[in-house]
Amino acid sequence: MSLSDSGRRRFLLAVFVVSGFTGLIYESIWSHYLQLFLGHAAYAQTLVLAIFMGGMALGSWLIAHWSVHIRRLLWGYVLVEALIGIFGLVFHPLYLAATEYSFAGVIPRLSAPLSIQLYEWTLGALLIFPQSTLLGMTFPLISGGLIRRWPQRPGETLATLYFTNSLGAAVGVLVSGFVLIAWVGLPGTIRTAGWLNLALALAVGWAVRAQREPAAEPPSSPGRQSRADGLGRWFVTAAFLSGVASFLYELGWIRMLSLVLGSATHSFELMLAAFIFGLACGGLYVRRRIERIGDPLAYVAWVMIVMGTLAALTMAAYNLSFDAMAWFLRSFARTPDGYVGFNLVSQIICAIIMIPATFCAGMTLPLLTRELMRRGRGERAIGTIYSANTLGAILGVLVTTHLLMPAIGVKGVILTGAAIHIGVGLSRVLGRTRLAPPAAVALAACLAAFALTWLLVHPDPLRMTSGVYRTGSATVPEGAVVDYLRDGKTATISLVEKNGRVTIATNGKPDAGIQMGPGVPSPDEVTMVMAAALPLSMQPHPLRVANIGFGSGLTTHTLLASDRVQRLDSIEIEPFMIQAARKGYLARIHNVFEDPRSHIVIEDARTFFATSHQRYDLIVSEPSNPWVSGVATLFSDEFYDRITHYLTPDGYFAQWMQLYETNTGIVASVVKALAPHFGAYALYNVDDVDLLIIATRGRTLRQPDAQLLQAPLMRSELDRVGIQSVADFDSREIGDNRTIGPLLQSFPDPANSDFYPYIDLNGPRLRYLRRNAIDLPALTVLSIPLFELLTGSAPAGPTREPALDSALFRDRLVGRALNIRSSVAGTGRDSMDPYTAAYLHTINMPREYCSDADEGGDWQNAVRGISDETTAFLSAAELDGIWSMITASPCYGTLTGETRAWIDLLQAVARRDLTQIATLGSALLASDVPESGDDRAYVTTVTAAVYLRQGDAQRARTLLDQQWDKVDHGGRFEFALRELKALARSPAPVPAP
Repeated sequence: MSLSDSGRRRFLLAVFVVSGFTGLIYESIWSHYLQLFLGHAAYAQTLVLAIFMGGMALGSWLIAHWSVHIRRLLWGYVLVEALIGIFGLVFHPLYLAATEYSFAGVIPRLSAPLSIQLYEWTLGALLIFPQSTLLGMTFPLISGGLIRRWPQRPGETLATLYFTNSLGAAVGVLVSGFVLIAWVGLPGTIRTAGWLNLALALAVGWAVRAQREPAAEPPSSPGRQSRADGLGRWFVTAAFLSGVASFLYELGWIRMLSLVLGSATHSFELMLAAFIFGLACGGLYVRRRIERIGDPLAYVAWVMIVMGTLAALTMAAYNLSFDAMAWFLRSFARTPDGYVGFNLVSQIICAIIMIPATFCAGMTLPLLTRELMRRGRGERAIGTIYSANTLGAILGVLVTTHLLMPAIGVKGVILTGAAIHIGVGLSRVLGRTRLAPPAAVALAACLAAFALTWLLVHPDPLRMTSGVYRTGSATVPEGAVVDYLRDGKTATISLVEKNGRVTIATNGKPDAGIQMGPGVPSPDEVTMVMAAALPLSMQPHPLRVANIGFGSGLTTHTLLASDRVQRLDSIEIEPFMIQAARKGYLARIHNVFEDPRSHIVIEDARTFFATSHQRYDLIVSEPSNPWVSGVATLFSDEFYDRITHYLTPDGYFAQWMQLYETNTGIVASVVKALAPHFGAYALYNVDDVDLLIIATRGRTLRQPDAQLLQAPLMRSELDRVGIQSVADFDSREIGDNRTIGPLLQSFPDPANSDFYPYIDLNGPRLRYLRRNAIDLPALTVLSIPLFELLTGSAPAGPTREPALDSALFRDRLVGRALNIRSSVAGTGRDSMDPYTAAYLHTINMPREYCSDADEGGDWQNAVRGISDETTAFLSAAELDGIWSMITASPCYGTLTGETRAWIDLLQAVARRDLTQIATLGSALLASDVPESGDDRAYVTTVTAAVYLRQGDAQRARTLLDQQWDKVDHGGRFEFALRELKALARSPAPVPAP
């Protein structure tokens, strides 16, 4: 098969899509990899962009200076693509070897923060710079080769290549982020790009195998070049400044749209795809026109003026983007199809904001390159313009991230970029002798639009702090006040106050809220206090403690409340988070800034621990939600493996995780990642929507010890959030590695990994769908004492009255059970709800009442109701009085057969009588007495739990298999039954007492 001459040209133009496709895969995947090394997505993206662009600038510059000496540019392109592919295939093992050696051998020996940062950035550069340089060579090589072979329309060739390369890049961002990483992980994705590069090299080699490539055109005469030097310098300068401005736009838009779309990885990919697609459209538009433009210099100058104006006007459209997202979330259901629509609307918002200006940006490089070629530079102009533009991009990235964004914010960044483009355009437009009236009017309109935007258009703080992508509301609730709003290097940090409650947020996502005025403590306060107090109650010598993620500072404050702590390091990567916490919460957390034991470190957690030369007795990890870009790496197998190296042999680790906007599979993924690296762990329900995982390197977890929490400040904090004793910790325990562990291990979800980022890929979807992992805390409010039946652990002493303002659902049930206990003891029923009062009244009806079949059934239902409301929430001793009342009632004496056995089973469960539970439960199930699926599920659950407690896993497994299709799988015992089934099939199914 052979191609015609024109077909060969079209083929070569078309296959350059693949080069753009793989190039952006590399950029995207490198940012993932270097994020793992540098510690935060924003820093990784900065380094990747800088090194990626720097390498491309060097590569294009080298070709610009040496292309005239290369006889066959297209064969050079084939060689470069093949080398890129080989680098792609070996990148993953090379990265692993380099970073493992760094964390284990180099970074621990570096003491100065600057030397550590320089080392990290140098290694990151070495990992991606060679391949980036090769990528920079591809465009000048293929464009120069095509222009040599088909010199008739060089401008059209250049524009077409810009278009195809950018189109491939836009598709590459989306395919890698939404498809490839989910299928084959980061290693497979980068290898896929490598194989595509090799395939591309073969395809181009086949197409040009018999193709004769003419020599480069001789340079123009020295006289002509001299006359063109002034304009030539302007072209190069314009390309450089355009690169600066374009990346000011890109980073500014990404930051501002993160507040609209959310700061998940998928959101970043949608933004980047829209940016690049705009460039592609600009290249496509100018492709047919570039050779027919009468005054190219004026044309490109006007393009830059218009581009700057359109970029400035994006600030006017910004506030409306919040309304658009709010409208969508109000109008569409939270379903899988709705999530597709959410991403589509997100892409449309990105396109509306970005494409008008980037469309113009896509025209500038082909125009500048073509004009520089026309003015005597020949094919060298391709690499010259390309390298100048990418050097400008590097400067734009570094200056924006580390200087402009913290200093002047998003608006300042975008308008600075707009001013650069307008200024470059004006430098040529105003140099003309006279502007025609239409041009003068257009110029005045552009300048007026820029000026009015600068003076009158301001981002609305109430919108920027709304978290519209979560709440569906374009503004914060009425009455809320924004007290603080700063654009930091890594995120936008805000403080919002309403009715005395101050909430600190990252990119619109609340990280913590504290009631600073009078009123009930916020649920977040319970979480933050428990994150400190619970592991402290288990670790008797927490001399050296670290806290990952500063948030409001309340966890750090509570850790300092223990007089056993000698040093506390709080690790936070965003300086404005500390500043905001000081402003909003100083009255509550003053010891964080005043206590000499407290040390706040602005650093990534991985790097910090690698440079710490001492191990910790306790590490608390309380980052933001795992769906936030970059945060999921703090919930990964590799992170937990490394964190154990920084703990003492009996050290403790506490991991916070939210149970809202996720599902149980995600929790299972985290537990699967954590479990292999710790000797034991337990899950605690904090406030029905948050989870604490407490793990130890030792073989077993200690029980919470009240003596470890007796410091006055600690006691004050615990009292404030309604935790009166360690019994409040015990009642929150969901299970441990022996009980709940086998169930979570049975989930199909894989362990979350740095290189197979399950949470990062699935978390944003679950957030949109508003899923939850409520099954886990629901185990603490079952009507049976499941954990107690399995392990034999029982609360010591009588049940205490819960705190009056406790929002924990279990505490409300405990309060109801205590009311029943008091009523039976004769202290009245004034505070009892009507249904419970009716149950007690029915139980004490006279004997003749029991002879009626329907009313006898009412009596049995009343007993079941009282059992459900008391058995799991009172001790066996406290339940004796209630069951004495039940068995002394007239109706109880009339019971016979299976009906009597059913009531006796409820009593056996209340007494924790394992033998009776096993005997009565197996007999009832054999006789098929429990007619309803819920009743059968109850009997199956308690009976199987007792079999497991007695060490008879085979009998439990047989029972569960026999009853599985008969029980109610939509009811309250479903998750407990799944837990028991997993335990029965576990290699070590018997939990130790």
